[in-house]
Amino acid sequence: MDDHAPADPRATFAEALRRLRGTVPDVSDELLARRASATALPSGRKVGINARRLGEWLHGRSVPRQFEPVFALVRTIAAATGSAQGPTVEQWRQMWLAAQQHRVTPVAEQDEPGAELVVGRPPTDAVAMRERPELADAIDAALTGGDAHVLLTGPGGMGKSQLAAAAFHRARSRGGVFVWVPASSRQSVVSTYARAWRVIAGEDRPGHQTGGHGYGYDEDTQADLLVAWLRSADRPWLVVLDDVDDPADLEGLWPLGERGRCVITTRRRDARLIREGVAVVEVGVFGPAESVGYLRSRLGSATRDDAELAGLARALGHFPLALGQAAAFVIDTGMEVTAYRELVEGERERLADLFPASSPADGYDRTVATTWQLAARRAEALAKPGTVPRMLELVSLLAPGHVPEAVLLTTAACRWIGGTRLDALMALRALHRLGLVDHEAQVVAMHALVQRAIREAMAAATVPEAVQAAADALDESWTAAENAHDIEAVHTSIEALRRVAGEHLWQGRMHPVLRRAVEHLDHVGRMAAARDTAEDLLRTARSRLGPAHPDVVFLRVSSACATGELGDRTTALAALSAIRSDAEPVLAPTDPDVLLARMHEARQRFELGSATTALDDMTALYDDAKATLGPYHQTTLYIRRHMALYRGMAGDPVSARDEYAALAEELVARFGALHPQTLITRSELARWLGETDAPEAAVEAYLAATADMEVVLGRLHNETLIARHNLAYWRGLAGQLPEAVEEFSVVAEDSATAVGPRNPTTLIARVARAYWLGVGEDPAGGIAELDELEHVLGEVLGATHPRALRLRRQRAELRHRGGDTEGAVAELTAVLAEMRAVQDEDHPYTREAAALLADWGRT
Repeated sequence: MDDHAPADPRATFAEALRRLRGTVPDVSDELLARRASATALPSGRKVGINARRLGEWLHGRSVPRQFEPVFALVRTIAAATGSAQGPTVEQWRQMWLAAQQHRVTPVAEQDEPGAELVVGRPPTDAVAMRERPELADAIDAALTGGDAHVLLTGPGGMGKSQLAAAAFHRARSRGGVFVWVPASSRQSVVSTYARAWRVIAGEDRPGHQTGGHGYGYDEDTQADLLVAWLRSADRPWLVVLDDVDDPADLEGLWPLGERGRCVITTRRRDARLIREGVAVVEVGVFGPAESVGYLRSRLGSATRDDAELAGLARALGHFPLALGQAAAFVIDTGMEVTAYRELVEGERERLADLFPASSPADGYDRTVATTWQLAARRAEALAKPGTVPRMLELVSLLAPGHVPEAVLLTTAACRWIGGTRLDALMALRALHRLGLVDHEAQVVAMHALVQRAIREAMAAATVPEAVQAAADALDESWTAAENAHDIEAVHTSIEALRRVAGEHLWQGRMHPVLRRAVEHLDHVGRMAAARDTAEDLLRTARSRLGPAHPDVVFLRVSSACATGELGDRTTALAALSAIRSDAEPVLAPTDPDVLLARMHEARQRFELGSATTALDDMTALYDDAKATLGPYHQTTLYIRRHMALYRGMAGDPVSARDEYAALAEELVARFGALHPQTLITRSELARWLGETDAPEAAVEAYLAATADMEVVLGRLHNETLIARHNLAYWRGLAGQLPEAVEEFSVVAEDSATAVGPRNPTTLIARVARAYWLGVGEDPAGGIAELDELEHVLGEVLGATHPRALRLRRQRAELRHRGGDTEGAVAELTAVLAEMRAVQDEDHPYTREAAALLADWGRT
């Protein structure tokens, strides 16, 4: 290459192209472009090249976006001249790449600040505008990168226009042409384009002449002239299309050109907008710190602490428009922030009163109560008539953050919207395209304030039917759910529906989906929530259904069982006995809910130490359950598994092992090895393999079971956590002490995530970790951890709960291991006396303590 070539990589590349072009002077640009377009690339593909674009490359006004056109041009000219002299393909690639990288550097690095020409008026900055640096950086990176358009998309009221305006003003420091276009209609775009062309034409040529084109004859012509000018402009430009309502309005009006960029703000997420060359920046709610910063800046009172402002921000879901209106309302009315937050959370006031038009947000002409309506009307045109409003109503009744798509595509949901499954999907996509919901990865989300606004707009006569449709859809999807993650998501929506449904879920009975909610909380080990939910529903059930209704019996049983699991087994047993006595004369001993009461009554007897009595109760109960519910109903299987458990705990571990093994084989044949009932049975079988064979056999079986449970049920499912806990226990018995301690630590952390740090499952895992830590190399460390846990476990379960007593027995054992023989004997003697007072002599923990004391030579 020439040593005197210009230093500018763009100019270097253009000069090299001109030299290459000069080797075929007799071939016109038009013919050369056609030949290059017909030249096959190594991949066999061809690229289109036109003469106008070729001229721009030769004169340095633009650089090809891809290398393929350069390759095709070089190969075409080499074929025409019969010579391969000049730069190699790799040298051409390096020159092109240098020109590309130079082109994408910020304009400020390329050009001295020049004359500035601004057309249009961006919105005034918000009073307490947030910079939102992550979004600002994403916008600036896209503007100085290789994409021609930057799309700011998100629901109304998120601050898209403010972000675009800030980027507009930042770019102006570099000089050039800047056009702000209100783009809610095609006419508005055309008018602003025409005005911009008139300004450019008048500025470029005295007498309003530019390149011989002049002003043009009407606004449409002038808009076309602007679009043409942007394509070949020799100076930087930026066009902002603000609030695009319909992508079709931009047909023929897209700003394109190598020297400029375009920013688009819109609710829409249509294929017409999201395409090659468009960088998409999603604009959503504020982060917690941004919300507090906005409120503090806006309200300006040093007496308000961050906790107070954070509470209001959470209540508003960090929605920028809502924060702006809330701040304006607080300022205008003089109301305290806490009082306003209580009104928002109480939902007694309508949004129209809490966010009135008389206290507008910064420069925004819509309110929280109305901002969704324009988008909803647009969405209606994109799906089957009538389906979009019905889908909006349905989504507004469910959880705001995470609704499985399957719920909204059920038969019940389709019946509600009046269409097919495809109609329901198209309605969801229409709402997604308008930013009213996020529908990604088979999950649907809608902001809680938008949900509330939609519910408030629903006709009173529609609400009962909509609630029933939502409940039916949740019940149907629960039955079809394939994994624990979907079940948990459905449960979250059941709780959301319960909060807004009022009396509409009680039509002569408790809707079945409410029963599922209570059962789920019990199943995943959230016993306090299960008890509270059952008690809350029970108050309504008693008043609406009467004391002997099956739903009342179910709720009483659920409350009693949760009470027992939380430590008060004696109260739970008495309550279950009373329930059975009340229900049997009315519902019969074989009624499913009476069977449930009898089953849990037997379980409480076992937990209090009566394994033999509990086995007798379960054996009698099994025949009734099998005849009434069938052999594979979950209640029947529960009874059968516990019969095997109680047989083992009563002193016959071989029979327990054999019964579990037979049941597991039967369930594999009927349901498969990965069915939840099969997995639970396999996990419980592992224990008795260890009891009758060796700890290593239990470890091996638990490893196989937990691996499958994590896939099918999820790592944080209660049954998985129990199985992992038991795996760690048998690792300890097998001498794998470091592995046991580590596994207990991980189980405790996961359980805290799943059900909370004070849940019994979490605390028991922590107690086990401390014990096995002490059994290993650190008795003192284990004792210290048990000392710390004793108080918490006593608060949660009670000081005389079997688990709390066992903690004290384990601490005594660690003291003995650490050399404090007298202290250990004194503590264990006291614990054994308490065990005998609160649970049977035959209780496993009582037997453990007595055997240990005997081993120490003290009885």
